[in-house]
Amino acid sequence: MAFGFARKLVYPFLRWRLASAEGLENLPKTGPAILVANHVGQQDPIMLIYLMARAINRKPRAITKWKIFSSKLALQWLQTIPLDPDRSKTIAAAEYALKHGDIILVYPEAGINIHQTIGKVKTGAARMALATRVPVIPLGLRRTSAPPTSEWKHILDIFIGRVHVRVGKPIDLSPWYGLTVDRPLLDKVTAEIMTRVAQLAGKTYTG
Repeated sequence: MAFGFARKLVYPFLRWRLASAEGLENLPKTGPAILVANHVGQQDPIMLIYLMARAINRKPRAITKWKIFSSKLALQWLQTIPLDPDRSKTIAAAEYALKHGDIILVYPEAGINIHQTIGKVKTGAARMALATRVPVIPLGLRRTSAPPTSEWKHILDIFIGRVHVRVGKPIDLSPWYGLTVDRPLLDKVTAEIMTRVAQLAGKTYTG
C-alpha cells in the first residue's frame, strides 16, 4: 500500500525527469535480475524505480549509499538496500533478495560521473552475478540536460535534471560460471558488464 501511495505522490514529478527510454522489452516481467547502470545524477535510483513500475509494474531494490534512501520512510516505500561499511553484508542482503525473486539495481561507479569515460568501478555486481547466476541487464543513462558544475547545482539537478535511458539485452556470463572467483575473474566479468553499460550510455569504459 505504501508503494502505491508513493507512486501517486511522487511519480507525476518523476515523469518529467525521464526524458525518454528505449529497450524496455528487455526488462524482466518475472523472476530475479541484476540491473547495472551508470550514474549521472542524484535522481537516478528513484527515476529507475519509477521507470520499472511504469513499464512492467515491478520495483527494483536499489543498493545505495545516499543517506535519504537509508531512512525508515525510504526503506518502507522503496525497499532500498543501504550500503553497509562491511560490503559483504550488503552483498549478502542483495543475494538473499535475488534468491527470493527480487530485482537488484546496482551502480558500480559508486558515485555520480558526468564525464564521457567510466573508469575503475566496484565489483559487487559481478560477484552477485557469479554467485546467483541470475540475468544481468545493462542500463545506459544519458543526460539530456546540462551536467551540474557545482555542489549547489548537483542538488538543483535532483529537481531539473533530465535523463534518457537505454535498456540492453541480458549479458551472457555463463562462460565464467563455475570458475574460481578471484580478483582477476571479477575484473574480467566487471569489464564485460561495464563495457555494455558504457556503450548504452554513449561512453567508454577504461577501467
